[in-house]
Amino acid sequence: KAVAGVMEKRFDFDRGMIMLVDKKQPVLRYRAGYGQTPSEEDILKNSEFHLDNPESKGIFVVAIREQKPFLIDNLGKIQNSFSRRSSELASKLGGKSLICVPIIYERESLGLLAVDNSKSSRPLRQSDMSLLMGVASQLAISIANALAFEKLQSSEKKYRELVQNANSIILRIDT
Repeated sequence: KAVAGVMEKRFDFDRGMIMLVDKKQPVLRYRAGYGQTPSEEDILKNSEFHLDNPESKGIFVVAIREQKPFLIDNLGKIQNSFSRRSSELASKLGGKSLICVPIIYERESLGLLAVDNSKSSRPLRQSDMSLLMGVASQLAISIANALAFEKLQSSEKKYRELVQNANSIILRIDT
């Protein structure tokens, strides 16, 4: 949410979003964004992009699978190449142009950073994509650090519980 907030303040895009891969199942889910109407945000929150379908042609899934950024200056031109579901979603959200950049850490796709212009006519450029690639790499490091911190806290909690409960299983004898 903090990154989405900074993007909204500092970047000249109508909308932006961060989607992350669910660790329990191969699904990409909306996590934070800006510029969406409440109904558009509901659509995104209720959409899952399945990463385990080899037939999927959706731009988000392809970007994650191939770990490749995309800059699409006219979504209408390529919408026919999408799956029916992805095409319907693109129509509901009404974007004109799109940049999506995978969030990659140590060759693993953690998620996706995407921006689009749905209202303004400002074209998206290669320099915009380069900027977002830098943001995505910093975001990847932040996500990896947060996951490492969670693992450390979990490990400390287990160790603390073990030590605190050790008195019930350790017998001390005074020689």
